[in-house]
Amino acid sequence: MSRLNFIHIICRIGIVVSLVLSAWLPCVAQEKTATLSGIVVDTEGKPIPGFTINLSPVFQMSEADENGAFMFTNVPPGPVQIMIPPQQFGENGKPSFNLEPDDELVSIKIGGVTLYQGRRPPFGGIRFAVKPGSHLKNIAFTVRPRMRIRARVVFKDQKPLTNASISQVIRGGGGSLSGGATTDSEGYFIHYLDNNNEPARYTVTVKYKGLSAKSEPFDIETGGRYDDLVLTLDGEAPPPATPTQSKQSKESLPNLLRKLTSGSTPPDKPTPTHTKRPAPTRVAVEQVQVEPRGTRTTTNRQMGRPSWEKEAWAVNPANGHAYKKIRCRSLKDAKNQAAAKSAYLVAINDEAEKKWLLGLFGNHLYWIGLSDAEKEGEWVWESGEPLIYTNWGAKHSFPRSTLSSEKKNNAVMTFVNGQWHAVGPGDLLWRMTKMAILEKDALPTNEAAESK
Repeated sequence: MSRLNFIHIICRIGIVVSLVLSAWLPCVAQEKTATLSGIVVDTEGKPIPGFTINLSPVFQMSEADENGAFMFTNVPPGPVQIMIPPQQFGENGKPSFNLEPDDELVSIKIGGVTLYQGRRPPFGGIRFAVKPGSHLKNIAFTVRPRMRIRARVVFKDQKPLTNASISQVIRGGGGSLSGGATTDSEGYFIHYLDNNNEPARYTVTVKYKGLSAKSEPFDIETGGRYDDLVLTLDGEAPPPATPTQSKQSKESLPNLLRKLTSGSTPPDKPTPTHTKRPAPTRVAVEQVQVEPRGTRTTTNRQMGRPSWEKEAWAVNPANGHAYKKIRCRSLKDAKNQAAAKSAYLVAINDEAEKKWLLGLFGNHLYWIGLSDAEKEGEWVWESGEPLIYTNWGAKHSFPRSTLSSEKKNNAVMTFVNGQWHAVGPGDLLWRMTKMAILEKDALPTNEAAESK
């Protein structure tokens, strides 16, 4: 390639880059970031200094100061989620295998609206949206320690079982839960109960390489912790590796690294030209231990759903209304739940609100607050808002109904682009719809949570 042609190509690339930047930069300039600030408190309202919270999806971390105050800056507009990050260190600052947060986020109070966490840790968080250039001030984050069992596993000679994978069975609260855990450098592991509903009696069983240990029954009060459990395995610690084994392990590591980096067999172990594939290993059925069927199945009462999982409201910044997705047995049940929460079945007033709801709650079958029960053919929102927007689906999008239009007095929002369909008792969608979206009115202006 001649030098002249090379310069010509570089110039063309520069022109393309300039055009892209000129189209993109105005959009960036128009996007005004927001600011969030407030205080982290415990359930008694006392500030918690040094507490760390995470803001997603921008993945910002903020550590509260000595007064419990925090601040997030340069927050892009749109949906955000507040979470408590997993703890990275155990007791006394030592590294820990615990990848879950040691505390839970109970609620966030923004002005006169209180939002509750709707999903249990470690993935639980509270979602809401911020307007471009807004400043949310005096946000109160209420947190509390999670219920837990902290146990130390030791051998019969009291040596701790360190940095090892174990199986565990936790029984209590009317049920049981089995799974795995990893002990830390001092033999400890933590199991979170996430049961803040009622006190219960528990037992813990662990197994490790044919050895086992089971605790005596112990009680944990509501919101409490049991951190002094010691589980003694019914056997001695295995002998340390022999020098020959250690030498062999050290000698094989460089060979393994060379193999991984070069993609070839180490030079001191050439690949044979002809190898015979070994026969598959057969494992005797008697060597496999299987937990009784149903031990991994829990109910709300067995291990307890946290009380905050029953409340999860999200605020739409476009209108200030609060929304919540619920499960229901029927349309009547959905309306009863709405009335109990001083809310109503959702009223969707434009395309933007529909997209916001689907983006937040997902595409499912939902009961919505639309009805023509009072006068056939005149659909109205039960909230009293005027019907200024419709999103009716095609009549034959779903199996044809045998009911007449006079008997289809209610509506559901479907999983097909949020389209609406009129339904009546006996229709397929009437029987299938087991969720609803609730809505609450906007706050008074003097209680608004943000000021520009």
